[in-house]
Amino acid sequence: MHIDAHTHLDFFKENIEKAIEDINENEILTLANSMDIESYIKNKGYSKQSKFIKPCFGIHPWKAAEYKGSLENLISYIEESEIIGEIGLDYVWVEDISTYEAQRRIFNFILEESIKRNKYVSIHTKGAEEEIYNALKRNNYNKAIIHWYSGEISTLEKYIKLGCYFTVSVDIGYCDKANEVLDKIPLSKLLIETDGPTALEWVNGEYGYPSAIIDVAKKVSDYKKIELDDLLRSIEENYLKIIN
Repeated sequence: MHIDAHTHLDFFKENIEKAIEDINENEILTLANSMDIESYIKNKGYSKQSKFIKPCFGIHPWKAAEYKGSLENLISYIEESEIIGEIGLDYVWVEDISTYEAQRRIFNFILEESIKRNKYVSIHTKGAEEEIYNALKRNNYNKAIIHWYSGEISTLEKYIKLGCYFTVSVDIGYCDKANEVLDKIPLSKLLIETDGPTALEWVNGEYGYPSAIIDVAKKVSDYKKIELDDLLRSIEENYLKIIN
C-alpha cells in the first residue's frame, strides 16, 4: 500500500473528483491535512467518498492571522481529529512579520491541546525549525511528523534525537537538500508525501495528482538502494505506530 502522509485535497478544487478517483484506484492511504476549519470540513466530506482518506484538522501558519474566533472553539476539532495537521510556523514564505505573533498564538495553542490529548501533529517548520524544536523539547513531546524539512542539518539531527517522524516530498531527485535530509532520516522514522497538486507543479511544472506518491516512493527506493516493497512495508509500519 502507498501512504501519502501529507497532502491538501482542497487544493485540487475543480479536479477533486478526479483526485479522489485516483486515490481509490491506486488505494493510496491519504492524510488530508487542513489549512483551516473550512478545509477540514471539506476533507471530512471527501472522506465520505473514499475509505482511504483520513481528514486531519489544523490551522496552517498561512491562515493563522485570518482566524478571528476564540481559541477554545478549536478544541472540538482537535478532539475529533485522529491526527492534527497542518500546524506550524513560517518565517520564509510569509514575509509579513505582523502575522508572526498570530502564527505563534495558534501554533502553541493547538500544540498544547494536542499534547494534552496525546495526538500526533504534522508540523510546518519553514524558517522556524529551532523555535518549533524548542517547543517540542520544552514539552518533552516527540509525537510529531515534521513535514518536508528543509532547514539546517544540525537542527534536523536534534529532531531525530527527539524521536520525531519525517516526510520526504516531491522534490526528491530534483534537490540536493532533499537528498541530504533523506540521508539523515532513519528508515524507522521515514514517511513520504505529495503535499497536493501544486507542490509538484512548483518543483517541475507538472500538476500532481495523488498517484504522484508512487513516483516519490520509487525515487526514495532508488536513492536509498532499498527494494520498493521493503520501503513501502517500512512506511506502513511507521504509519501504524503513529495511529496506534
